[in-house]
Amino acid sequence: MKLMFTGGGTLGPVNPLLAIIDEIKKNHKNDEVFWISTKNGIENNYLNLRGIKTYQISAAKLRRYLSIYNVLDVFIFIKSLFESYKIIKKINPDIIISAGAYVSVPTVIIGKLLKKKILIHQQDVWIGLANRIMKFFSDTITVTFESQLKYFANRAILTGNPSRFKINDVANLSRDLILKKYNFNKKPILLILGGSSGAANLNNEIYAALDRLLQTFQVIHSTGENKNYKIEKKDYYQYEFLDRELLDFMFIADIVVSRAGMATLTELSLLKKTAIIVPLPGHQEENAKYFEKYGAVDNSDLKNLTEKIFLLHANENKKLSLSENINKIMPHDSVEKIIAHIYGY
Repeated sequence: MKLMFTGGGTLGPVNPLLAIIDEIKKNHKNDEVFWISTKNGIENNYLNLRGIKTYQISAAKLRRYLSIYNVLDVFIFIKSLFESYKIIKKINPDIIISAGAYVSVPTVIIGKLLKKKILIHQQDVWIGLANRIMKFFSDTITVTFESQLKYFANRAILTGNPSRFKINDVANLSRDLILKKYNFNKKPILLILGGSSGAANLNNEIYAALDRLLQTFQVIHSTGENKNYKIEKKDYYQYEFLDRELLDFMFIADIVVSRAGMATLTELSLLKKTAIIVPLPGHQEENAKYFEKYGAVDNSDLKNLTEKIFLLHANENKKLSLSENINKIMPHDSVEKIIAHIYGY
């Protein structure tokens, strides 16, 4: 089988698809995987590192407001349709799979016109314009939350959100062994995650409160690439980007402070973590509101973040409640469900 994935611009629509690809490469080794991405997107490095054959096309921004750039983007979009047509005709995939992003829209439209099977995944609470358009060209829409089923009628399937972490991965972890592996001590661990591109404002808030935080916690701080500020203090561990270490650090963290990207929220849900969420404006705010509504996270802003951390640390009942609720907010076998649908199990 030939599978064509598409998405990019940010890692948001990329991460869930990578989780699916990892499983395909493990259990369907003879199948071919391709990806249509943006020309200058952050996703290309991640795809190349995984040995995924990529093709780049132009990406027109789909604005819902008046702008002079809308005129230019009409021509860019038409160009992207021709680019997508050329690639799809060359590869002749059996299925096209997307999790959103503007770059996916022309690929899905052309794929449908060429009678390809189309699967769209909706991961965020808020349904973006790209998926609102692509739903008319899709055969199946997989969704993260039960509340989303009504937006896609009878083509929707509840799966949860694909995650690079699996239940079996977590079952094999040991807190004591991880502490020993990284030379951590027994103090509580506070994990700060600013997202793949970092968060300067969040970083600055942590720097300002760092001495106070270190009186109680060991602090593991993922700053984002090229956004770190070299600080050497006892019990403070700074990383520009977390890759293989992330599962270990999430597992041992007593409290996680994070942006509200759905990939991270999915991982926190699987690991039953006590989390304080500081969302970026836009769809992350909708994610945060939804998780807070179901008692799954403690929502915050930067002004009261430090106090929220200490208040939550002192409240064992609330920590337990948040960790239990975040685990129940979505299914955790999404990858298996989506692959079963792709292959018709």
